[in-house]
Amino acid sequence: MLQAMANYTFTFLIVGIVVILFFVIFFYLFIIQLHRRRIIHQKEVIELKGQYEQTILQSQLEIQEQTFRNISQEIHDNIGQVLSLAKLNLNTITPHGGNAETIMLTEELLGKAISDLRDLSRSLNTEKITDIGICEAIKHELNIIGKVARIKTTFFCDDEEILLSNEQTIIAFRMMQEILNNILKHAKATEITVDMATGDETITINIADNGIGFDSDKLKSSETGIGLKSIQQRCKLINAACTINTAPGKGTGIQIVIKNHITKAYDKSSPRG
Repeated sequence: MLQAMANYTFTFLIVGIVVILFFVIFFYLFIIQLHRRRIIHQKEVIELKGQYEQTILQSQLEIQEQTFRNISQEIHDNIGQVLSLAKLNLNTITPHGGNAETIMLTEELLGKAISDLRDLSRSLNTEKITDIGICEAIKHELNIIGKVARIKTTFFCDDEEILLSNEQTIIAFRMMQEILNNILKHAKATEITVDMATGDETITINIADNGIGFDSDKLKSSETGIGLKSIQQRCKLINAACTINTAPGKGTGIQIVIKNHITKAYDKSSPRG
C-alpha cells in the first residue's frame, strides 16, 4: 500500500513538473514572439517615419521646382512684355510736351509689373505656404496659372483658416500642384474650379476642369500620365482619400478628402504642426 502511494506521489510530481515546464516554455516562447513583433512594429514605424519625412522633403523640392517654372514663365510671358511696353512708351515721350497720356499709361504698366513681381516674390519662399495656409496658397497658385496659362480659374473656400499641420499643408499643396499641372498638360481645359470645404473631421478639396477628360478605365494603367499613383501615395501619408470622376469629353473632377485635421479647438497660440 505504501509503495503504491509512493509511486502515485512520484507520478503526480513528474506530471506536475512536466506541466510547469510546459507553461514555462510556452510563456518563454510567447514572450520571445511578442518581443519579435514589437521589434518588427518598431522597424515599421521607423520606416514609415522615414518615408513620411522623405515624402515631405521631396514635396518641398517639387514645390520649389514647380514654383520656379511658374516664375520663369510669368517673367517671360507677362512681366517682360509689360516692361517692354513701358519702355516703348517712354521712347515716344517728346520734349515738346503733350505726353500726359503716355506717362499715365507707362505708370499703369510699371504698377502692374511691380504688383506681379510682388506676387512672384511671395512664391519664392516655399515656407510661406505653411505660414499663409493651404487656402491662401492654392488661391495664389490659381492666380499664377490664370496669368501664365490664360485659363479662367475660380476658387471657393468656406473657411479662410483651414488648419493643417505643416507637413499636411506641404503634401496637400504639392498634390494640388501636381493635379493642376496635369490639367495644364493634358486636359486642354479653359476653366478650372477649386472648391474647399470643412467638416467636423474632414477637409474636402474638389478640383474640376472643363477639358477633354479621359476613359476612367485607364486609371489603372500606368500610361494614364496623370500621376495618380503618386497622389494616392501622398494621400495615405496624410490620412486622405482621392477619387476621380471623368469621361471622354466630359471634363474631370477630382476630390481629395483629408480626415482628422486640426480642429478649431486647436490652440492657435502654439506653433502649428
